[in-house]
Amino acid sequence: MDPFTRKRFETLLCSARDTLMESLQSLEDSEDEHGRQGEPMDEADVAVMEHQRETLRRLRNRYRQLYWEIENALKRLKDGDFGVCDRCGDPIQPQRLEVQPTARLCIDCQRALEKQGGTFRRPVSADLPLDSRAAETLSVPQWRYPECVNS
Repeated sequence: MDPFTRKRFETLLCSARDTLMESLQSLEDSEDEHGRQGEPMDEADVAVMEHQRETLRRLRNRYRQLYWEIENALKRLKDGDFGVCDRCGDPIQPQRLEVQPTARLCIDCQRALEKQGGTFRRPVSADLPLDSRAAETLSVPQWRYPECVNS
């Protein structure tokens, strides 16, 4: 990958990561606010509060998963593996990376996998540093990584 393209993807991924971090912080602030709302008035209030908590928990977990996908893509960029299909080893088409910069499969392997009814998802924990595998207990400041890789 030429240096210009590499830098463009680095900037794109870093921007996505920063936006995601802001969203996660806002979400965690919202969770804190929901936690301070006091005792519910009746069963309907309890149900609404539980639904809101569950929705926020799922969204937080999805944001964290996306965060680690972005971090992994940045690591692959740094290591020189970015844009290489995990399944066949062929280059991932630039158009696919433009749309999905965290893609780990080329479009042909992705289509074949979807045709078989499968999904290609490595466990998120496979990409986490060993000391960060307890992702549920992490808060935003604890998992900030150094700035993006340098060209």
